[in-house]
Amino acid sequence: MSMIYEPAKKTVGELLGDVAKKTSVPDYQRDYSWTESHVDYFWQDVLGFMREQNDKTLADAEYFIGSMVRVDKADGYELLDGQQRLATIVILLSAIRDNLRSLNIKAYLKTQERWIAEENDRTGESTYSLTLSTYDRDYFKRRIQDDSEDAPEPGTASQKLIDAARKKFDAELDSELAKHPDEKGRERWLLLLRDVITNHVTTVTVTCASEQDAASIFETLNDRGLGLSTVDLLRNFVLRRAGEPDRDEIVSIWADVLRESKWVDVDEFLRHYWTSRHGDIKSQRLYRAIRKYMEDSGESSLEFMRDLGSAHAAYVRLLRPNFDDEATNEELQNVADLKAKMLYPFLLSGLTRGEEGFYSLVRAGIVFYVREGLVVKRNSSQMEKVVFSAARLMAEGDASEKALALLHSGASADPVFEAAVRELKNLDTSSARYLLREIEISLRNGEETEVARPPRIHVEHIYPQKPKAGERWPNHSDYVGKIGNLTLLARRINTAIKNSEFTVKRFELAKSEIFLTKEVAAHETWDAKAIDGRQEELGKKIKTLWSWPTEVIDAVSKFPTHVDV
Repeated sequence: MSMIYEPAKKTVGELLGDVAKKTSVPDYQRDYSWTESHVDYFWQDVLGFMREQNDKTLADAEYFIGSMVRVDKADGYELLDGQQRLATIVILLSAIRDNLRSLNIKAYLKTQERWIAEENDRTGESTYSLTLSTYDRDYFKRRIQDDSEDAPEPGTASQKLIDAARKKFDAELDSELAKHPDEKGRERWLLLLRDVITNHVTTVTVTCASEQDAASIFETLNDRGLGLSTVDLLRNFVLRRAGEPDRDEIVSIWADVLRESKWVDVDEFLRHYWTSRHGDIKSQRLYRAIRKYMEDSGESSLEFMRDLGSAHAAYVRLLRPNFDDEATNEELQNVADLKAKMLYPFLLSGLTRGEEGFYSLVRAGIVFYVREGLVVKRNSSQMEKVVFSAARLMAEGDASEKALALLHSGASADPVFEAAVRELKNLDTSSARYLLREIEISLRNGEETEVARPPRIHVEHIYPQKPKAGERWPNHSDYVGKIGNLTLLARRINTAIKNSEFTVKRFELAKSEIFLTKEVAAHETWDAKAIDGRQEELGKKIKTLWSWPTEVIDAVSKFPTHVDV
C-alpha cells in the first residue's frame, strides 16, 4: 500500500531555506491572525528556551512548535497548516536581519537571502521563502520580506496584526540588546538568537501528495480533537471539489466571511447556519455532516458557498442590527444582552425568508427564552430542541405561523410559568438587568428618556449580598436573591453604603432617576415583607410583559394541534 504522506522532523531553517521548492499559502486559507498575546507567548517561549541553554547543551536541544501540513506541488509546497507560526517566524527573522545590518553585513545578507528572500542578480526579482495568501501577500513582502525602509501603511485587520507583530519584535529586541553595552556583544546575541530560530526550532512536517490526502489527515486529527477547525476543514473541502472557474468567487466569499471574524465567531456561525436549515448538530460532527450533505445532494461548491455567503450577511445583521424598524434593532440588542445564542438559528431561518413579519419572530423568540430560560429555568438542551426544530420548519418551507405555534406548544404551560414567577430569584446579572430594564421602560409609559444599557446600568441588591456584621438576616439566602430585592442604578454606589442597612442606603437610592429605584427609596423599612410585596408587584409586570404575543396566539389557533419537536 503506497503512502499518501511523508512525516519528517524539520527545522524552521530547513523549511524556509529549501532552495529547490519554496512554500506558499493557498488563497483560501485564513489571513494572518496572530494577536499580540500569541506573538508574546511564542517570543517568551523562544527566549526562555534560549536562556536555558549553554554552548554544550544547545547542540542537541530542540524547541518543538508542533506539526505542519503541506502539499507537494510541481512548483513548490502549499502550506495548509502552520502558516501562522511560520509567518511569525519570518517576521522575527526580519527584525533580526535589520538589527544585524549595522553590526555584521555578511550575517545580515545571509539572514535575508537564505531564510527570507533571495534576489536574482540578473533580473532583480526576489524569490520569497514564504508567500502568504492573496490578501496579505503584497503587504507581507513589502513590510517584512523586502530589504527596504519604505514600509507601507497597513490596510486590513490582518495587515495591522502583521505590523503589530513586527513592532512587538522590534521592541523586544531593543530591550534585550540594551543589556549588551558593546557592539560585539549585541552581534553575538543576535547570531545566537538566529541560530536558535533556524536550527533548533523544529516541527514534524507532514508532506502530502495531494490536497485530498491532506484533507484525510485533517479529518482524522479532527476526530481526535487534534486537527483544524471546522472552518479550515470546510474551506479545504469546498475548494478541493470546486471547478477552476468557480474558485475565484468561492475565495471571495470566504474572504467576506473571514473579514467579519473580529465580530462574528465563524465556527459558531457555521453551526447556527447549518442548524437553521437542517436542525441541531453538535460542533464536532458539523464538518462531516456538511460534507455528506454536499456529496449526497450533488450540490456544487459554488452553490453552497453562495448560500453560505448570503446567510452570513444576514447573520451579521442579527449581531449588528441595522433594520429600518427600530423596535427590531432593540429586540436584537436584547438577544445579545441576554446572551441568548440559541435563538440565532431560529432568527436566521426567519430572516432568510424576508423582513416582513420578522419582528414578530424576534419577539416570540425572546418571550420563549425569557419564560423558559430565565423564569422556569428549563434545561438548555430541551429549549434548543424546540427552537432549532422551529428554525428547521421555516427552512423547509412551512409557514412562520407554524414555527410560532411550535414555540408555544414546546413551552411550559401558563400555570407553570406563573408559579415560577412568584418564586423568581438567583438570576445571573445579565438576566436580572434585562428584566428590570424592560420593567423600567414599561413604567415610563412612552417617555423619551433613554434607559441605559449595560455596562452603564448596574443591578443592585437592596438588602446586601454581604451585610455588615450583626445585620445579616436569619433567612438571608431565602431573600437576598429574589427579584423583589433587586433594582437598577445608573452608577455604582460607594461600597461602604452598598453593604449598609436600608436606613442608610435609601438616601443614596433616592438620588436615582430610575423609577424602580425611587419606588424602593420611598419605603421606610426594608424587610422580608417589603421584598415579598415587591416580588408580587414585579411578578405581575413580568407576566404581562412576557405573555405570548398576539401573533403567537393567532398561530396556535391556526395550528391548534401539538407539533412534535
